[in-house]
Amino acid sequence: MLRSDDSAFSTGSPFSGWALRAICLATVTAALALGCTPKIGDDCTVSTNCSSTGDRICDVTQPGGYCTTFNCEPGGCPEDSVCVNFGTSLSPVPGCTPSQGNSPYKRSFCMASCGEDSDCRGGYRCLAPTEFNAVLAEHSSGNKVCAVPPNPLPTGTSNQVCIGSDAGVGPAEGGSASTAGAGGGSGTAEGGAAGDGGSGG
Repeated sequence: MLRSDDSAFSTGSPFSGWALRAICLATVTAALALGCTPKIGDDCTVSTNCSSTGDRICDVTQPGGYCTTFNCEPGGCPEDSVCVNFGTSLSPVPGCTPSQGNSPYKRSFCMASCGEDSDCRGGYRCLAPTEFNAVLAEHSSGNKVCAVPPNPLPTGTSNQVCIGSDAGVGPAEGGSASTAGAGGGSGTAEGGAAGDGGSGG
């Protein structure tokens, strides 16, 4: 027969001693974990630094890593961040406009919103997306994000790679490009024609 203190319906608390301490410890640990959840733009080395559930990634190409979300949609980024499109143009060189409309290399990422440089961590500045060849993908405008300042374009850049050329020999001084060879031959720089070496036979 059971003694009264061994009863399955004991009137004492089921959470006594060590069980109560374990529950308190778990509650405190969960509260601390929620309070330390990384935000978009935080530093990282691997994606699990940004999220244990896999909904964020670590962009290790950025200095110190950058917690972000890939393939975002307008209005779909977490609080204090906005969606930014990268690769919307094929080249930052003036005069290079894509002949086929949108770039096939466009990608979108969530980036930390900011109002001034002091809102960003070290090495990052508060920039408009257009300042680093990107486009804000939000319904609102005027948002700035924490980003690495871009390197300036080299002076004297040419847009020939974008607009193409005839890939032929340029015109000689005083002449025109059409004087270079006849009948499928090519001209020489000294003014002679291909095949001028005498007659065969």
